[in-house]
Amino acid sequence: MAAKKAKPRRIQIQNKLSNILKAEVTGPQFHGPGWFSGFEDYHNPRLREIRQKYRIDSAVQGETNEWRKILKLRNWVKSRWHVDNNQNRGGDAFDILELAKQGYGFYCSHSATVQNAVFSAYGIVTRKITSDRSWDDYGRSIHHGMNEVWSNDFAKWILVDAKYNNHFEKAGVPLSALETHEAVRKNGGRGVTMHTGVRRRITRQDNDDRPEASALNYWWVAYPLSSQTHTHPHYSGPDRLLIPDNEYYRTTTWYRGTLENGKPRKHWAYTAKTFVPVKNRYEIDWTPNVADLTVSQRSEKELSVRIQSATPNFKAYRIRTGGGDWRSISRPGLRLQLKGKTTTLEVCARNLFNVDGPIVKLSLTTR
Repeated sequence: MAAKKAKPRRIQIQNKLSNILKAEVTGPQFHGPGWFSGFEDYHNPRLREIRQKYRIDSAVQGETNEWRKILKLRNWVKSRWHVDNNQNRGGDAFDILELAKQGYGFYCSHSATVQNAVFSAYGIVTRKITSDRSWDDYGRSIHHGMNEVWSNDFAKWILVDAKYNNHFEKAGVPLSALETHEAVRKNGGRGVTMHTGVRRRITRQDNDDRPEASALNYWWVAYPLSSQTHTHPHYSGPDRLLIPDNEYYRTTTWYRGTLENGKPRKHWAYTAKTFVPVKNRYEIDWTPNVADLTVSQRSEKELSVRIQSATPNFKAYRIRTGGGDWRSISRPGLRLQLKGKTTTLEVCARNLFNVDGPIVKLSLTTR
């Protein structure tokens, strides 16, 4: 599977002189994290400890494809225990994994907690999310918890559910939670397929034994703002929930649970006033590890390029010019010499795990 090739877009060059005929950028666009903050810290020993203690490296040994690595790590989490929706034990990722050794089973929130820790230990940007079904559709709430990961290869967020080892695709492209929600609200998720395991086996969604696994369970989605559940497992402060401020949320009500009289109970976040509605989808779908270029012209033969990104555990920027060798730079800027009629600059961000973000390419045509 490969991401769709990005179309070139024009880039504004400050103080541009007439010798530059065309200036374009290809690659994903940068959108800052806005509401999201506090990511798992590379230097926290709990990240190395979970990899070493449970020998997780063996699950992805030799795997160079990012998407398959994500699927294999999800599969590793799924393989640790059986599903037990009545489990009343909790704890952090280490507590859950130790109890699993004793034969305990767990449900969605446990799976999301461990999966968040595992992905973070490999430098994969991840976050927890929650979803629910339409009360009118199913007659009750089916609250569910899972994760999203940022894929550098696809340059997008992808929903990954460790409880059932699945995700959703449309036309062969893995979907985010927001994309799944929008597809379900638009036409019941027509064209959305559910895939299970490393081999992405297409799986039935209309299964009464696991209704929360279905795409229909993304009628509602919400995004807790805290992303440090592994390195800060004992944080107990209030967590606001980011939600899309779209017509669906404005005209319908999210019910979670049942009142004593049998009627549906409104989601607790309405009363607590912890929902944070956002109109701009990129406040949810911000773009980790994506470089943003600001270009100004210094002379007919030289440009100044400033680079920024929102890269958790940032290490360095990697650059190459004219298709040459890659090199790292320690400062977020460089001088670019214009040579011949065509000049190119490729940039990506690298984190401390030596994971590279998507490539952004600047192409210039000169007289």
